[in-house]
Amino acid sequence: MWSIDRFEGEYALCENTVTEERCRIPKAQLPPGAREGSLLRRTPSGWQPAEEEAKARRRALADRIRNLLGK
Repeated sequence: MWSIDRFEGEYALCENTVTEERCRIPKAQLPPGAREGSLLRRTPSGWQPAEEEAKARRRALADRIRNLLGK
């Protein structure tokens, strides 16, 4: 799974969330709505949003914040 770190010109600079490998993906190859922080999965048909993983990460982050705030 890859995370979009930032955009530079016509490329998205991405990082593999497991190996920390980095790559550049042309914006034209990104799925619609991709933005900084979006999680992507490489498939035979191209880059696809990793929606379930993104939802799980948001839930985990919300849980951590609640724990920190004692709520």
